[in-house]
Amino acid sequence: MMRRRGALYQILAVVVVAAALWFGLGGTRPGLVIGVIGPLTGPAAPYGLAHRNGARLAAEQINAAGGLHGQMLEVIFADDANDKVKAAEEARTLIYDRGAVAILGAITSDNTMNIQRICEKAEVPLLTAVSTNPFITRVNFRYSFRCLSDDDIQAMALAQHTATTLRLRRVAIIHDSNKYGSQGARTYQAIAQRMGQTIVANEVYDGGATNFQAQLARIRQANPDGLLIWGLARESALVARQAREMGIAATMFGGDGLAPANFLDLAGPAAEGVILTYPFNPLRGGDKTRAFLEAYRQRFEQEADSFAAHAYDGLMLLAEAIRLGGTDPRRVRDALASFAAYEGVTGRGGFDATGNETRPVELARVQDGRFIPMAQGGVQ
Repeated sequence: MMRRRGALYQILAVVVVAAALWFGLGGTRPGLVIGVIGPLTGPAAPYGLAHRNGARLAAEQINAAGGLHGQMLEVIFADDANDKVKAAEEARTLIYDRGAVAILGAITSDNTMNIQRICEKAEVPLLTAVSTNPFITRVNFRYSFRCLSDDDIQAMALAQHTATTLRLRRVAIIHDSNKYGSQGARTYQAIAQRMGQTIVANEVYDGGATNFQAQLARIRQANPDGLLIWGLARESALVARQAREMGIAATMFGGDGLAPANFLDLAGPAAEGVILTYPFNPLRGGDKTRAFLEAYRQRFEQEADSFAAHAYDGLMLLAEAIRLGGTDPRRVRDALASFAAYEGVTGRGGFDATGNETRPVELARVQDGRFIPMAQGGVQ
């Protein structure tokens, strides 16, 4: 019993110290609501569960440190099952029935873009820690923010590396049909062609697919030296496996949809050598990152990935905006807009005039079954 109690005190100590790195102590009355939306069931659940865990850890640390404005923070986790209609329904419920002062979410860009229209109309700030479609912050939305690099920045980093460093000239593309996959592929193609690459094939698949042999047969016929995969981890891993099984030897690379650990698990040896954008490099962080990684490891008995780390930062940013602006959602929005620079567990970032993240992006390569950062710094 004494051993268990000692372990509990150790965990609590880590939680309180990590929270103190963000802001000071407050009071203890209940009642301040932030909604967190993401897929907790279905094929996209690994993303949503990591996102939930990161936000949950942040909320627990905030409350362990005393809450905000004399109130305990209540974070309500809504399961959108990766369905954009359900995501919109959950946003309405959180805002109009539960009184959420801010929303963190969603995971896929389709869902986030559905949510943001509701948030804009209600004048409730929306911060996405994961969705990368550039138009989330480029269509005159006052209440929309993003705390990671968008598809344009990621595509530019990949195009510069593959065209300039690897000198790939004939690139095939295979991508998810959703907004995430389509926008990433479209942006990469435009940039790559300006850099002298020829797009020799452009294939599409629907989310949930498991057999990509028809698309890959056409890609093999085109004889590319590079293969861009832009989609979520499960389908991307299957594409990589089937491409290698079919004898496609092209260098494979992709966006941050490949960053979850389940890409490595599902792709197996086919993941070796894959290059990807790497939104969370745990090796680059300071005290704040180390405290987060240790607290997450103790709380959930697993390592934090990019989705967990960005959700943690997102929840902490919303909490800091509430601390500065109060509980009126419009003032919370104004506080968020003032964060031209911040330092989170994912590194130094900031919002530009449109609410978009300004930080550069890193690249990683899969080596011996692990993501290995390729260089210090990034591409912007």
